[in-house]
Amino acid sequence: MYVFLPYVVRALACRMYVFLTPAVCSTGFSLPYVRLPDPCTLMNFPATEDFSWSRLFVWLVILGLSVFGLCYIYSTGYIGDEYPVRENWQRQLFYLLVALLLFLILSHWDNRQFSWKMFLWGGYVASLLALVLVLFIGREVGGARRWLELGPFLLQPAEPAKVFTLLTGCYLLNRPASGSRLFRLMAFPAVILLPAILIKLEPALGNALILFPPFLAVMLVKYCPGKLFLCLLSTCFILIVVAICGLFWLRSLPPEEKAADNKTAVSTPKKWSFLRGYHLKRLRSYVSGQGSWNERQSIMTVASGGLYGKGFLNGTMKSLGYLPRTVAPTDFIFSVIAEEGGFLYGSLPVLLLYALLLLICLYWGATANNPLDASLCTAFSSLTLCHLLIGIGMTIRLVPIMGLPLPLLSYGGSFTVSFLMGLGCAAATRLHRNATQQTDTRTILQIRLARLFNLSLNRL
Repeated sequence: MYVFLPYVVRALACRMYVFLTPAVCSTGFSLPYVRLPDPCTLMNFPATEDFSWSRLFVWLVILGLSVFGLCYIYSTGYIGDEYPVRENWQRQLFYLLVALLLFLILSHWDNRQFSWKMFLWGGYVASLLALVLVLFIGREVGGARRWLELGPFLLQPAEPAKVFTLLTGCYLLNRPASGSRLFRLMAFPAVILLPAILIKLEPALGNALILFPPFLAVMLVKYCPGKLFLCLLSTCFILIVVAICGLFWLRSLPPEEKAADNKTAVSTPKKWSFLRGYHLKRLRSYVSGQGSWNERQSIMTVASGGLYGKGFLNGTMKSLGYLPRTVAPTDFIFSVIAEEGGFLYGSLPVLLLYALLLLICLYWGATANNPLDASLCTAFSSLTLCHLLIGIGMTIRLVPIMGLPLPLLSYGGSFTVSFLMGLGCAAATRLHRNATQQTDTRTILQIRLARLFNLSLNRL
């Protein structure tokens, strides 16, 4: 409700301004002319600004996904009427309120202001310091130091570091009059590599690797020519098809042959190696026909929901503990939704809400009036897409288990707050939609379906 308050106040102020300007009363003499300041200018709202339907849809998507997340986080803590429900859903509600407040602030913060740049660099430096501190004083769980204890709360520095790293990289890449193009091309990967290395040392390989797809997406959209982009897109498609065929071939091998191959080809990694022992174990279970315990239980949980689901709070796989209760509200929340809501009332609405969110972010990027806004929307859309592909794919064995949460669904304060902060920065790009476009664009890919759908990818 409060998101519409600035628009209502602006409309009333503008009406009063028109009403109080020189007019002729009924007696025939003119009222004294009083010069009043334009309230639209005072409130930093352009007088010609029209209502943004995309921002309204983003609020609806956020509320829809948040309600889904709260309901099914509550369900993961419910075992029966005779047992108390775990308090995860109450903590998640608090995290959502804080995240929505930050989203509201950042979505109305112009990224051309000096204060926004100070916030950007301050957040990036603070996240780097937090990543260094967590290696020494962080809470150790399962041999990994990923959380800082802040009183009753746990902060995972890798989550805000991902958002501030991408924001800083996009700003450096599109900073006006900041040296040669070579300097900008070198500064972007340097800004990303430092937090990626620190995150890998925790270790948190999934959070470290997920920084690179948004970086590649921004570079391709900004600098790649159209024909080369299509060639790279075709090559990636062919590689994905080959990888899927190879995966099915590996899963079709007898267990004896795969066990012999694992003994000869894979040895126990050392502590300083890139992959840890549990990484290789997850990869071996992923390419095997049986899979690990979590993978098998997740697939059975999704399949048991069927088309209509078992009903809210009636899921048996998570209640009986077949789907581990420690990962049900975080990494495998989609499995719980598919079991209790089924495909029609659980999986399909969630997928449609995520699709709408991605389309809105891509629309913001395609209609951006400056290169920085386009890069911000591209980076955030790519980051969100990676989280969705991995978070949903690992529940049905399409990708290996990497432990990446689903936006607004999975339980976790650090990721929820960081995600809505990034979405708020992307939504703030709509503040410039009526400004004069600064640079020319060249279309490198356009998909159009009559007047129903038109997606244009431009190189800035």
